[in-house]
Amino acid sequence: MIKVLCIGDSHTAGFPEHDPMFGGNVKSSYQFWLTEKLNEVDCEKNFSFINRGICGDTSGGIVSRLTRCLDTMEVALIILQGGTNDLGMFSLDETFSNLKRGYSACLKKGLPVIAVTIPPLNFKECESKVMSINRAVTKYVENNSHAFIADWFKTLRTDDNMLKIEYDEGDGVHLSVQGYRQAGLTLAQPVIDAVSSF
Repeated sequence: MIKVLCIGDSHTAGFPEHDPMFGGNVKSSYQFWLTEKLNEVDCEKNFSFINRGICGDTSGGIVSRLTRCLDTMEVALIILQGGTNDLGMFSLDETFSNLKRGYSACLKKGLPVIAVTIPPLNFKECESKVMSINRAVTKYVENNSHAFIADWFKTLRTDDNMLKIEYDEGDGVHLSVQGYRQAGLTLAQPVIDAVSSF
């Protein structure tokens, strides 16, 4: 069994229809669709995805929780997603610094990490900041072996960098079931690549 820690904010939790503690519609979580896809392409490996998403959490909170998890849990891989809730509160540099601290903590433990880009939002004023943070995340991954990228921004966006209507639950931020499906499918190849790097 390959245990994978999924840590992040509401996009990891599966909001609005799913919560890792209280349940709900499992199809409103990327872990469901990721598991489905991995079962299709690699039936010989069994994955267990541990959902540690908390709605409203910022990059700093996510990384603090990650650090505790790394000290108390035995996992083979981390999927680290976050940054959306930082946009109105913290600078680009602060947000990326927190995410970088999380990626580095995983790599120092000898664990591969998948960095998930901030998904597009239907708020034009957020576009440049989201893209800047995502560029920094992508550059970090390119410069660190055993770090991998899952580009949610690219796969969920329109041509003008907004969240596609079919992936929008209705508030311009959170994902529909179809959005979580696409997010999960986007993670499949990075997970395969990361497991192959063990």
